[in-house]
Amino acid sequence: MSREENNRYLRNATKDQLRKLPLLGRLGSHPFLKLLLLWAALLALYGGFYVFFSNPTHPGRSQPTPSPTLQPEWVPTLIAIFTLVSTVLGASLFWRQLQARKVRRKEAEALLQPGPEAYLRLTDELLPPTSPFPDVDLLRAQRHALARILYGQDALARHELNQVNWRGKAPLLQAMERGMDALLHLLCKDDPERGLTLAREALAMADLNPALPGAKAGRVFYEVLLHSAEVLTGTVTPEGMRTLEHHQEGSPLIVVRLLSAWALRVASVQEKDLDRAERMRQFLQTHAPHCAPLHRLPVQAMADT
Repeated sequence: MSREENNRYLRNATKDQLRKLPLLGRLGSHPFLKLLLLWAALLALYGGFYVFFSNPTHPGRSQPTPSPTLQPEWVPTLIAIFTLVSTVLGASLFWRQLQARKVRRKEAEALLQPGPEAYLRLTDELLPPTSPFPDVDLLRAQRHALARILYGQDALARHELNQVNWRGKAPLLQAMERGMDALLHLLCKDDPERGLTLAREALAMADLNPALPGAKAGRVFYEVLLHSAEVLTGTVTPEGMRTLEHHQEGSPLIVVRLLSAWALRVASVQEKDLDRAERMRQFLQTHAPHCAPLHRLPVQAMADT
């Protein structure tokens, strides 16, 4: 049920965004739309050339030549068009990767600061209140709450989440609040059982059609959250541990790597794997030196160690 509702929400949100854009307006701030229009124009141009030059008509003939063939002299032109399209597509993808890397670098730098203010300012820069992005108020609340949680400001984190109305929203959006609440119980409230329940709910609510671009990546945070809660409750499986190790080593998202490192450190202390525990401690100290909850070993999880 969640998957159907989420897919419907994404379709409607995409349609709403496209309706806000005039066909030839604001293209400079929407490079993907510009790329689509360029593709359409080039394909139409190619189709016109092909039909005109491969089906010539002659005076006195009512029928076109029965066996259309593309004239050889047009091959270089078509190659040039293909090269142009490929270049534009490659440049667009490269530009998007550069922008994503820039944002990730700023996020990592913000988490080196002594307080959450830098992370909050980055959120306001990326998602201003006036942004036309769908449900931007919910996204802002989630990122503000995340900053508060990482710096141990649990009451302010809950206040951020309470500033917006999550009820009646698509499950995909409600999963953001549920996930932040789960993280709050794991890092700040030392209540892993409640955190595990909330993490399971968040993961189920974030269900998407796997064919959608980014569907798998959108679930990574909730998967790491779930396996982290399982570590704290002593229910983690070898598969869950491998998932945490994989994301800690290779995820491009610093928050995912930090949470995975925290959970792996807890598991390593429980298993008395002092080498890995020290590696995870050093990683946390290097990349989030002032995020106190990430440096604390949960009391309940350590009770039987």
